[in-house]
Amino acid sequence: MNTHNETLKSIQYFSKLLNQELITILSPITKPENILHKAMCYTILNPGKYIRPFLVNASAKIFNVDIKRILPVSAIIEIIHIYSLIHDDLPSMDNASTRRGKKSCHKKFGEHVAILTGDALLTLAFELISDLRESNYIKCKMIKAVSQACGYQGMINGQLLDIVSPITDLCTIQKMHELKTSKMFSAACELGAILGKASKKETDYLINYGRTLGCAFQIKDDIKDIHQDHQLNNIVNIIGIEESENYMNDLFNQSIEYLKPFTHKANLLSNLVKFIQKI
Repeated sequence: MNTHNETLKSIQYFSKLLNQELITILSPITKPENILHKAMCYTILNPGKYIRPFLVNASAKIFNVDIKRILPVSAIIEIIHIYSLIHDDLPSMDNASTRRGKKSCHKKFGEHVAILTGDALLTLAFELISDLRESNYIKCKMIKAVSQACGYQGMINGQLLDIVSPITDLCTIQKMHELKTSKMFSAACELGAILGKASKKETDYLINYGRTLGCAFQIKDDIKDIHQDHQLNNIVNIIGIEESENYMNDLFNQSIEYLKPFTHKANLLSNLVKFIQKI
């Protein structure tokens, strides 16, 4: 079996476990059922690629963390990601009508419900961190990592950069990519490191791996999107498709370099880079 197929098999197996974890998380809110609960279930149980939660898993595996500890934290990252997608799709943001092959939340339930569903998922994520069977020290570190990644220092600021005005220079679009996408990739890796009680140096390597992989992932999305819709805030519009591809591949290579100190223990993460390059 080649590396691509091995990685796909690992992701598929992990995705089944994660889906079950998400179902377990949702079970207390299915009764009494109302439109908010329906919208939460509709969005959470509509599976995606699960790259971010898989990063938690693969990072924690370096330190031999048990899967029973990994899954709840992976679910938290996915729930935060779904919150961000719901809000990104809103008419005042990207105004997307579909998400993961289905109607976007605001198209299915209305804009007012979609806003509240996103809010509910973000707050649920922090509730779930507080419920983890981990030490208070670990939970506080996780809260800080997640808050910085999805708050004003991260994803939310990146979304603001994307919508307030056209981006015409490379520096600004790089900043947008880092805030909007890379911060959550880095946070996922950091959570895995926190679970594994990694050293500061080990954690920094994983954070930088997530940062460079996240930027490459976003450029890959930009290259795909340029063929479908000539988006304004797209790196291809600034430096062209050839330079974008070269830059993307440089970032993929950089991400693998950050894994070298972990040797074979990081094979899952290095294989993920190669997998993302091909999808």
